[in-house]
Amino acid sequence: MRISLLIVFGALGTLARYGLQGLVQERTGSSFPAGTLVVNILGCFLLGGVAEYALTHLSIPPEWRIGITVGFLGAFTTFSTFTFEAVRLIQDGEWARAGTYLMASVVGGILAILAGMRLADRI
Repeated sequence: MRISLLIVFGALGTLARYGLQGLVQERTGSSFPAGTLVVNILGCFLLGGVAEYALTHLSIPPEWRIGITVGFLGAFTTFSTFTFEAVRLIQDGEWARAGTYLMASVVGGILAILAGMRLADRI
């Protein structure tokens, strides 16, 4: 059941990202990645709201919670997951680990993109 929910919600999240990102980008008519920015911020808002509400107010079966958060929102934007995990570390008082995670993710991501680009140029 869990895998089925991940597949369905993941497909829906991917389609939602594609649609919203394209719509926003088309409406802004800019080279600035407004579509991605909107998707990432909205994804963070939704993950924070859904996760908090589900944990404190609802009794959602774990399979459905995973389907919604990991499936839909994970496919919609992984940035929301990254941010949620960083906030959880901060809430747990693990400031050093949160800072390390944030810096390693951002700097590591940039370096990985550059390395991938350089490798692609050499092939």
